Amino acid sequence: MVKERGSMSLGELERQVMDIHWSTLDRDLTVREVADRFPDHAYTTIMTVMTRLAAKGFLVESKRGRLNVYRARAPREDYITSLIMDALSIAPDRDAVLTRFAEGLTQGDVTFFRRLFSRRSPS
Repeated sequence: MVKERGSMSLGELERQVMDIHWSTLDRDLTVREVADRFPDHAYTTIMTVMTRLAAKGFLVESKRGRLNVYRARAPREDYITSLIMDALSIAPDRDAVLTRFAEGLTQGDVTFFRRLFSRRSPS
């Protein structure tokens, strides 16, 4: 999922709506199905959020009979990866950012990366 800078950010309610879609990647959801999980928000508010998420490219909108249904375009991991890559693309010192990132990794993360990089073929 390639987006223009700035369009990758999600507001709190958008993120909560996406959390629902990301947890149900295997099926389409109606606005009503999502709105029912937000008793403190109006149906029309959730409908607006889902329409905007579709416009931003996070959701795919289609028809099921007369109903509009929505499905996540990509898994949560793709979104998080895009955030990381976007942050790196604007870093004036990419090496410094990557160094700080690496310094914050747990030992388990380091072990994971070692296994991952040992499987990569040399370029």
